[in-house]
Amino acid sequence: MMKKRMIIFGVAAFAVLQAAGGVVDSVVFGSAGSEAAHQLGADRSETVAGELGHSARRLLATGDWRGGSVTFKMKVDPQKPNYFTARFWGGETCSENQYESRLCLYVEGLQLGTRHLGAIDMIDIMGSKLPRYPGRFMYTTRPLPIHMTKGKTEIELTLEAQGGISGYASDIYDYQKLLVEPSRAIYSAYTHTNPCFQPPEDEVQGAPPEMVPVRTEPGAEILETLKKELNERSDKEMARGGKKHEYNIQYLAYAYFTPWNTAYKNPKALERVVDAIDAHVLEFLDDPKTVEGIRWIHKGPIGDAIRLLHEELKPVLREKIPGSDVRRSEGWSDMLVASRYRNSKGRRSYTNQCMIKDQNTYYCDLAVRLICPSKAWPKKKALRLLHEAMGLEPFSGNWDEDGEPLWNQGRNKMLLTEKGLTKELGFVGAYGEIISDSGAAIYEATKPSPDEEGDPRIKNQLIKMIRARAPFRYPLMDKDGFRSMNLEGIIGWRDWKYPGPVLYDQMNGRDGGGFDVAVATGDKVLLAYAQQMLEDNQFFESIKHRLEHRSTNSKTYLLGVPERYEFVASLPKQPYRLPMSDGHPDFVFTDPGNGLLAFKDRGHIVYASLYWRARHAVNNLARVHCLTPYMERDSIVNIDTVFEDSGEVYTIPDRTNQEFSRGRAENWYEAQGIHQAMAGVELPIARVTGDDSYEVGREHILAGRAQLYTMSYGPYFIAMNCDADERFSVEIPAAFSGAKDLVTGEVVEQTQVGLKPGSTIVLCNTWNAERRIPRQFEPPVPVEPVVQEEIPVVVAQAPKVEKPAPVPEPEPVEETKPWEAWLTERNMTIAVGVIIGITILLALLKGLKK
Repeated sequence: MMKKRMIIFGVAAFAVLQAAGGVVDSVVFGSAGSEAAHQLGADRSETVAGELGHSARRLLATGDWRGGSVTFKMKVDPQKPNYFTARFWGGETCSENQYESRLCLYVEGLQLGTRHLGAIDMIDIMGSKLPRYPGRFMYTTRPLPIHMTKGKTEIELTLEAQGGISGYASDIYDYQKLLVEPSRAIYSAYTHTNPCFQPPEDEVQGAPPEMVPVRTEPGAEILETLKKELNERSDKEMARGGKKHEYNIQYLAYAYFTPWNTAYKNPKALERVVDAIDAHVLEFLDDPKTVEGIRWIHKGPIGDAIRLLHEELKPVLREKIPGSDVRRSEGWSDMLVASRYRNSKGRRSYTNQCMIKDQNTYYCDLAVRLICPSKAWPKKKALRLLHEAMGLEPFSGNWDEDGEPLWNQGRNKMLLTEKGLTKELGFVGAYGEIISDSGAAIYEATKPSPDEEGDPRIKNQLIKMIRARAPFRYPLMDKDGFRSMNLEGIIGWRDWKYPGPVLYDQMNGRDGGGFDVAVATGDKVLLAYAQQMLEDNQFFESIKHRLEHRSTNSKTYLLGVPERYEFVASLPKQPYRLPMSDGHPDFVFTDPGNGLLAFKDRGHIVYASLYWRARHAVNNLARVHCLTPYMERDSIVNIDTVFEDSGEVYTIPDRTNQEFSRGRAENWYEAQGIHQAMAGVELPIARVTGDDSYEVGREHILAGRAQLYTMSYGPYFIAMNCDADERFSVEIPAAFSGAKDLVTGEVVEQTQVGLKPGSTIVLCNTWNAERRIPRQFEPPVPVEPVVQEEIPVVVAQAPKVEKPAPVPEPEPVEETKPWEAWLTERNMTIAVGVIIGITILLALLKGLKK
């Protein structure tokens, strides 16, 4: 009888906790009883024995882009906004043959959110390179459309497996990948009303690994492999005459000054550079359109080569180009001037794109100044171009043929925030790391000689930019299970590969990599991050992967790797580490310019983008990524905003494929009967000022940006004033009276606080409570038999169930903490609810005895 009483108490207590925690309903996949209770129907799926003794369900591949699916019904709150959360194992990946696989959520048969880079993302994107959170579960939360739940107590939901997306592919059959493997295992799902999903007390969680080893190989021997490969490459370049790709010309110029390389001070290398530039100029003289060259770059790499070699090239500049009557100084400079104009007349307004274009425009002008000064821009004007790209001066838009700015996007647009991050539609993850490569190249281009300092404003800004990105690397394991720091990508508005790559000071990109900016600037903090990469032995692994890249500009960066490595390795140990590193003190980083924050709180790491993919209008959504030692949360949640309303609205179209894909193949998806659950919802547009070219409905950085953001998420209340001038009064929720502001460290007792322009509060109401350790796995735990046969698909009516399968009674679990410690961490409302529930149950039991 005692055992039965404990079981009844457990169920009653859980029901009270569900109500207090906002949980409305839950389904356990692979549990016959739970699935039957939710009228689940399956098409091409299987149940499996999952991790830590849990059952789960996988959706199978079909050879098409759409795989298996499960349809089920769940209860919802008829009045409040509802959320859907799915539980997955964080240690899974797909194979490289799959590229990536996705899980799409349908509400009443309509797709929730958009397929690629939408405000409401897919419920899961599983990549092939890195597991999300090894050894632990992860919970993915998405908001359910309130217009589809209001007034209802139940709703039909479908999870469908799909192939991945190649975001930059032009053809639909390259863009939409097939599904060739089963989906990630789905363990359970929940509907709830609280934005921050709190797993039930009795739900077993994983645990962090006790010790993560340091990578053992490769080591410094990879540098000898690097030298051998690049010497062979230089030999081939010097053996081949005639026209060369712009990047190949640039490569030879850098190799010419690399002491260990076969091209070092080699007359043959110089000869090949001259012949190749001549070939480009002859082509330009025959057809001026050829000056466009590489998109966004044009003849910039040739200008960079001339910048490096101009002293060596002086003797040949007076000579005529073979096959023409044009002197080299004239022909070369004419081609570079034309390239300068083509690039500057079509500048890009997103920071990293602008930096790429302006960097190469500057290369062209600098080369012209060296070989034909009369055609060059004034130095101050050329440098202004770089200052704009680096966010030091307002962006002046396109420039005309005379180099005069048109200011076609207003006179107050800055391409970087005051904190030093790229100013776009929120935080930019992997794509935003391009600023490291371009920023380093821009700074190097301003040096009178390699041994002299470059422009001091650009140097200081470059250091600021890379330091600002440092909080967005967090501890993880690489693909082989070794210790690493990885890029935060979940809250990145242009990111869809989770987790991000291994990253310390600088991403291993096409035009740059580790130690590049640190060595170029000599900044002690960035050099310390480089040393941390050496301590984790991830630097040589990054070089190994770079050697596998075939792009020539990638090889150009590699020419300087041995020298940069020797410099960093020879330094005394610096007293800094990346902020999110284990053992690093708690901190808060905020960037109101992007509606962004990152903070560390007693072992928990939280990233939040409050300005979340609001391309056309204010969407009142935020993306939150929370990592605890025991679980990962990935949430898109409803928030509150204050903004200057334009009076115009944006109506969400019936489009299931994100606008970033330029409406690519929307008809292809629509023809298969897929429609948007959010279609027809009207969103308010914020007032757009300073840009006369703006049109309602067009993507714009200001159309969806609010002045004030407020969000409650679990133990945190966040308020961020993103306005540059206005002060706001923020009402503090009652649950956060006496909470600590993690920004200032002060306890907040007042009911309202005044937020100055550009300021943020992060209140925590559990600051004086001990963190709860969740229940860990206790083997062996009996699970229901794995069901191998498929359950029929639910089409119109749920399958009739004569008798639900019996649910095994859970074994009593010994408490991991004393009762008193458990009680001090609970809200008094929950405690009172539990007591009431026990009282009712005891009364019922007493009645049964009678």
